[in-house]
Amino acid sequence: MNRLLNLILKNPLGILQMIYFWFITLSYRLVGYKTVVYNLHHDYFYAILEPVYERLRRRKDIVVFFSYRYDNLKLQQELKNRVGSGRILSNLISPFVPFHLFICPEITGPDFPASIFKTTTIEVYHGNGIAGFHEKKGVLNRFDVHFAIGPKFNQFLEFAYRGEGRKPRVYNTGYPKLDILLQTDPLTDYLRIYYKLDQRPTLLYAPHWNPYGSLHVFDLGLIEAMCDFEVNLLVKPHHYLYSKYREAEWQKKLESFAQSCSKMTLVQRPNTQELYPLADIMISDTGTSAPFEFSLLQKPLLVFHNEEWFQNEENPEEERIINQTALRFTNIDGLKNLLTDIFSASEEMTRRLEIQKSEQQKMISDLLYNPGHATEKSYEAILKELGLND
Repeated sequence: MNRLLNLILKNPLGILQMIYFWFITLSYRLVGYKTVVYNLHHDYFYAILEPVYERLRRRKDIVVFFSYRYDNLKLQQELKNRVGSGRILSNLISPFVPFHLFICPEITGPDFPASIFKTTTIEVYHGNGIAGFHEKKGVLNRFDVHFAIGPKFNQFLEFAYRGEGRKPRVYNTGYPKLDILLQTDPLTDYLRIYYKLDQRPTLLYAPHWNPYGSLHVFDLGLIEAMCDFEVNLLVKPHHYLYSKYREAEWQKKLESFAQSCSKMTLVQRPNTQELYPLADIMISDTGTSAPFEFSLLQKPLLVFHNEEWFQNEENPEEERIINQTALRFTNIDGLKNLLTDIFSASEEMTRRLEIQKSEQQKMISDLLYNPGHATEKSYEAILKELGLND
């Protein structure tokens, strides 16, 4: 009842919109179609299951809708551009519409489907799927189904549901968003032209938003150091850097620096994973999943090691593994020395990179299900939950 009142107060026309979507979804039910709603809070979450929905869209018996966080106007516009206004609705409305399936790429709260509906709920976490959300188990165990990215996530789910009478269904799907890294995709060629990448090596700098990250510690110092090399430099910060530290005006600061360094491009597109095939080397931070994902390519991976991050986190075992796999640096000179050795192909660096490839391969094997085939596994799982097994 509180959620319904919240809808009326924040969007007086919401009741009419809710009635409209009731009519639409019930009409589909009458002709035997299944309806799915994908619940999003951020624009980059669209890409998490994008390859799966590309497959679902080709079916005539499934209709996919997207629910956006009501106050995220950027996300609303992005979805309008991608799927059209007829298939999107506010997350104030979606809990009260009887969809067959609700899919969410994060631990969700007030936009969870109302209990009066028999809507199957699926949780598909982003990143490496093993972030330390142990304190959130009360929210996690509301889901009927989980898509596990890797074996460690299954261990996490055992903790989340310990003592619960009801156990969820779990599909060991892997991470569909990463399939692009192990396949030929026309998007990669398009982006190479879009970002005007030439024959120089391409560095991808993907800093995290956490306060122990390299941007907070060094300001623009690392970017300045990378611009000293003959490279293409793509800079893609985590979007929280802008929203959680508005007073620092990071976007304005980075855009200004990009104008002064012709080698640098500040990436505005939301999906970081699509950049990985373009990069010859990644530079990132402690505490982010980007190095884990990039390791699928077994390319040089450099991480700013900040032990303070570990001291302030619970259950950071997987992040420790990721950090140990990377070539680590703790200051700007350390980064410059590593890049110099990589570009000069020194004998010692060549040996270290071969070791890193071996460690990356083992890490992926230990922590990720179905690399390159996660889309197919997720698609099959969704069909099963909808009762549409081919």
